[in-house]
Amino acid sequence: MARSLQMTTWKSFLTRAISALVALAIIIGLYFYMGVNGIKILISLAVAVGSWELVGILFKKESSWFLKISFMVLTLVTFGLTSVALNLGIFVFALAVVLLCILSLLTLHKKGDLPRIADFQAKSVLGLVYLGLFPAFVFRLLEVMQGLSWFIFLLAVVFAGDTMAYVFGVLIGKHKVMPSVSPKKTWQGSIGGIIGSVIAGFICWNYLLNNYPVGFILGLAAVSGFVGQFGDFFESLLKRIADVKDSGKIMPGHGGVLDRIDGVLFASPVIFFGVVILSHLLS
Repeated sequence: MARSLQMTTWKSFLTRAISALVALAIIIGLYFYMGVNGIKILISLAVAVGSWELVGILFKKESSWFLKISFMVLTLVTFGLTSVALNLGIFVFALAVVLLCILSLLTLHKKGDLPRIADFQAKSVLGLVYLGLFPAFVFRLLEVMQGLSWFIFLLAVVFAGDTMAYVFGVLIGKHKVMPSVSPKKTWQGSIGGIIGSVIAGFICWNYLLNNYPVGFILGLAAVSGFVGQFGDFFESLLKRIADVKDSGKIMPGHGGVLDRIDGVLFASPVIFFGVVILSHLLS
């Protein structure tokens, strides 16, 4: 029984690895043919698909398709305009929140279900931050000096951390971190994930970012990897409340787009902030 479970676990890991390699090949192919714009298009597509998945998680019990579509459209508008200029994002975000509050009140007030209205409004604000603002940091990261290198750093730190957390968790994981949120995550896996993020950070420093202090890069990798793990916990919490296993089925072994980029979304503002700090220190 134990051997069968272990084989199933490693088969799942292999499936995840193959899916990740296919995704990496797509990123490389788009960059080869279209440059940075190809990556930006891929990010935009991921946000669009992720917004649809998020509607299915946050508003699974909401029957009003008008409100669901309104949320999705305003999320994409918020992402698009915030990607153009981060300082524009706060205004767009505020206007989107106001508009969704107004629409939910006008649509649902006749039913007299006030908790339903408040629930939609609260989840809308959360969703706008999650997929309206966070992905814009990934987008803007490509615009800074050595933007492609920082984008690779972001993906490498999060994905290496995720992979090593999985391996450490399977091999030596014993003590659960948050079993009520994510039953399989262990402290041993979490530590392994941070180690994986630091190793990935060192490799990126050695080949891509060696004009920056190695200590800062490794520290940024550790913090970003740690924060990225909470992106996974956050999405697990949303899925557990909604009683869904995966956000979607687009990526074998991973589930949906959100299942793959949850850590990236959380780590992106951390890395962008680190880049801003570095630019000030070295200016």
